[in-house]
Amino acid sequence: GRLPAPAPAPRAWDAAPARIAHGGGALGALRTTNTVEALERNYGRGVRWFEVDFLPDSRGAWWVVHDWAQASAVLGVPLDSDGRGLPGEQRSGSAPSVPRLEQVLDWFGRHPDARLVTDTKGDNGLLLRQLRAASPGVRARIHPQLYRLEELGWVTSDGFGAPIFTTYRSAYPWWVLRRFVQRTPLLAVTVSRAEADEACAALCGHIPVLAHTVNDPADAAGLARAGLTGIYTDDLLP
Repeated sequence: GRLPAPAPAPRAWDAAPARIAHGGGALGALRTTNTVEALERNYGRGVRWFEVDFLPDSRGAWWVVHDWAQASAVLGVPLDSDGRGLPGEQRSGSAPSVPRLEQVLDWFGRHPDARLVTDTKGDNGLLLRQLRAASPGVRARIHPQLYRLEELGWVTSDGFGAPIFTTYRSAYPWWVLRRFVQRTPLLAVTVSRAEADEACAALCGHIPVLAHTVNDPADAAGLARAGLTGIYTDDLLP
């Protein structure tokens, strides 16, 4: 059938960035810590776009963490018998602490030019419900990542910034995603490095395409030459 008419573009100040700090950006030799210390360090370097990961603990409280096994290995967070984190029992002073969701929202509230791109290995609907509690000014600077097409309805009327569709939790054909982005005011589509060539052939020219996670300058330059708009990175930051 006939393709739908193009959707209105996101607001100009929502233009997709060339660099997004993955997991808050590197903190010295540590990557994907998602800590306030990482946000502060990289904000001080000039970073303004941050991808941050969220997960609940066994009691349903939401924390800023990529996954509990990684938080245990890198930050020394104790785990329960089911492998869920016990961040409240993290030994103080041993490493940067895992922040609560509310602490990171507070940090973004105090840095009004910083943007938050969400990620979760958990239930995205539950995460978005938590993020709706952010103040309107912060919520407008939260760009939710969506993993299924039907998730768009979860963010269209809640005052969030333009969402990003990311492909790592689905397997839609590229033609389906092309039709979707032509009628949806997304900020960008995010793909893996392995998908970048196919994704750009299908989508570049219709929507900004971003790749994750890129830490090699030659890889970043090649992706830019191929037509991608930007990357998620731990290290290639200002």
